[in-house]
Amino acid sequence: MCSGKEIGTCVLWDFRSMRRNPRVLLGYALGFCLCFFLTQRIIELSSRFHTDIQMLEPFIWCFADTDSILFASLALLLPLSQIPQLNVPTYYLVFRRGRANWICGQIATTVLISFSYALLLLVSSVLLTAGNSFWANHWSDTATVVSFAPEQFEVALTVIRKTVKLTVPYDCAGIIFFLLMQYVLFLTLLNLAVSLRFGKRAGMTAVIAVSFGAYLLTPDQWMNWLHIPPQLEYMANTLAAWVSPLSHASYSMHSFGYGGFPSVLQSHAVFGCLNLGLLLLSYGTAKNMEFSFSGGFYE
Repeated sequence: MCSGKEIGTCVLWDFRSMRRNPRVLLGYALGFCLCFFLTQRIIELSSRFHTDIQMLEPFIWCFADTDSILFASLALLLPLSQIPQLNVPTYYLVFRRGRANWICGQIATTVLISFSYALLLLVSSVLLTAGNSFWANHWSDTATVVSFAPEQFEVALTVIRKTVKLTVPYDCAGIIFFLLMQYVLFLTLLNLAVSLRFGKRAGMTAVIAVSFGAYLLTPDQWMNWLHIPPQLEYMANTLAAWVSPLSHASYSMHSFGYGGFPSVLQSHAVFGCLNLGLLLLSYGTAKNMEFSFSGGFYE
């Protein structure tokens, strides 16, 4: 039987052990730096043409494609290297609080880290362009300017064409935020499940391998990798959109009433099944783990 109080104690213990860890701080700092570099072209374009920016547009344009999400997830590897902490103090915590409470605490920690990291990317993108942005829920003049610069803003141009007549910035940013969080949560739960079963090094290896495989399955890499002719480009892109978890997290790889790409709801269903499976696997593995203590060391 799980206890909310005991689970909260395990979560607090995790965050207290990570609050001064340089790897965790560096991972979040790299996420902020990524937002800084991604928003620079938008800021320069706005300054050059003296146009304003809707406050959520930088986040929409920067994290609607596979490359930006991949780089952001790689920066998360540093905080993930600290979860779960499989050391002697942790095993004593498991003994005192119970296996079920501990693993529920680990799952809650992964969810909170995923949400906080996605929120960091959103807030950083907003703050970096706050000097020339507005809050009204409509597209800015900068969006119009970007549509005439396809050679520098390919993804932003695609997003504008797909969204400017279909949605508004608040709705679009919400969709991108939760898709990004779903992918980050998928990686954190993958790391947790594999680490509990095979060790922390195996967990990190699994996250890197899945990220690399997802990158190879993006449309451009997919076509170059298999030497697919241009006549089959649409079929290859559609297959990549359904197979790659990274494509499911990319807003520009979704269907908006036409084509064979997955819808946003279908991508959430795919991530939901994957994350639920990893959650159950983590819980079952932790329930069956055997710990023995000898002279302060674990075996």
